[in-house]
Amino acid sequence: RAHLGRDRRRGAGAPPPKVTVAPAGSRLATVIEVRAQDAPGLLYRIGRALEDAGVTVRSARVGTLGANAVDAFYVTGPDGAPLPPGEAARLAAELERALGG
Repeated sequence: RAHLGRDRRRGAGAPPPKVTVAPAGSRLATVIEVRAQDAPGLLYRIGRALEDAGVTVRSARVGTLGANAVDAFYVTGPDGAPLPPGEAARLAAELERALGG
């Protein structure tokens, strides 16, 4: 039993990162929501993946609930407009893969 408690403290069994597109989150940007176990460098990895995808982050809301990060990124395409639905879904899937989900 002590072994199980020790694993829990190390984050064993933590759910994988989940990235979703918030429908109708904003009319000026696409809202990408990231839920993941908080860890050093998490925001850097998210930012890097968004930069690699070629989107612009207009704003972000970053929060931590216990050991979990719940972050929302308001992104636009190169034209400054929200992403088309298919492109937003691809971005969410790419971001989830980049975070190990």
